[in-house]
Amino acid sequence: MRSSTAGVPTKLDLTAAIVLLLVAEATLFFTFLFIIGPFATLTRLLPLVVVVVLCTALYRGQEWARWALFAPIAFRVWRVVLLIAAAWGLGRTGIALFLTFIIVAELFAAFILLDSYVVRRQRPPTAVQHTDAMAARS
Repeated sequence: MRSSTAGVPTKLDLTAAIVLLLVAEATLFFTFLFIIGPFATLTRLLPLVVVVVLCTALYRGQEWARWALFAPIAFRVWRVVLLIAAAWGLGRTGIALFLTFIIVAELFAAFILLDSYVVRRQRPPTAVQHTDAMAARS
């Protein structure tokens, strides 16, 4: 049994957020590719490539990528929510639910990224960090 301290973000949290984002983006891209066809493939491929590059940077320890990932998430939510509303309005329940699950997955990944940052910022300093701070003052 693995013991963990409550409230301390782990690499697993980051990996879960990255997997959620990649699965949501890939699902959306390949759904449009196979259902609609290869029309505007580059337009649909660009957000997927951006998310893959930013997720790779975040996984390799680049903290700026955490904040940069919020831009494609916000753009995707802004665009797909209109499609969801249209699908509900036209009575296309299956499409609306499918797109809703994709948006919920992206929003959940964004919450994990934000939560892991907030929890890490609230963590009390360790003894080594406290000793280093005291040495810097004198």
